[in-house]
Amino acid sequence: MIRRFFDQSYLYHKGRRAAFEAEEFVLMQIGYPLTTLIFYCLIASHSFRTTNLTSWVIGNAFLLCTNACIFELGNIFVGERYHGRLRSIIASPCAKLPLILASGIFPALFAVCASVCGFVVGAWVFGVDFSGVNLGLAALTILCAMASATCFGLFLSVFGLMSDSMHLVLNVVSYLMMIFTGAEFPLTQLPLVGRVIAQFMPLTKAIAAMNTLFGPGQEQFWTLLLAELATGASYALLARAVFGFAERSARRNGRFDLF
Repeated sequence: MIRRFFDQSYLYHKGRRAAFEAEEFVLMQIGYPLTTLIFYCLIASHSFRTTNLTSWVIGNAFLLCTNACIFELGNIFVGERYHGRLRSIIASPCAKLPLILASGIFPALFAVCASVCGFVVGAWVFGVDFSGVNLGLAALTILCAMASATCFGLFLSVFGLMSDSMHLVLNVVSYLMMIFTGAEFPLTQLPLVGRVIAQFMPLTKAIAAMNTLFGPGQEQFWTLLLAELATGASYALLARAVFGFAERSARRNGRFDLF
């Protein structure tokens, strides 16, 4: 069963990326996100008149997962409809949660690699000091954050069955993550409603947990990390619930789209 799950994950990945050369794939997964990180950190340095860019490097390094976890995963069912596999997915009697989660394995791994590269570039270009940081806890935080973002992307992907405007939806969500995760500016600058919304977004608590590793207040680290894992698990369950609703509607109405 486990082997079948990972075989399915590999087939999903190969089907989406077989057309790309290795150089194209690396530049798309790593090169473009790193350019984005450098761009936003330079804006922060100019806007806030500071050379201490640790918090911005942390936030934008986590946001490097947006390409893989939001845009790639968010278009899963749009792609399945285009390639004609949606009928088999909806009509098959197998459990759907493993099927949905299998789509996120490789994007999550690539998101981890992109975030790690973001921290390396941050240390090299912007002088972020990792000498006093527990690298094991930092790696654990990255893994938990990417798992949470992957579950969020899978949740968004189900709305591809309900909307024909997924590109608009995903672009709006990507900017909401920039605003409400604390990546670009402190959450304390948001109004009360914004701070409440931020607690339901992925990466918010992981970014806060990583920031604690660079300063005082590390007693909150495990609470924030567990909260991030709970957020990711909630989105995975929501993805299954919404997909179940779409599946039942498709069988009842005889069509695969709800729009």
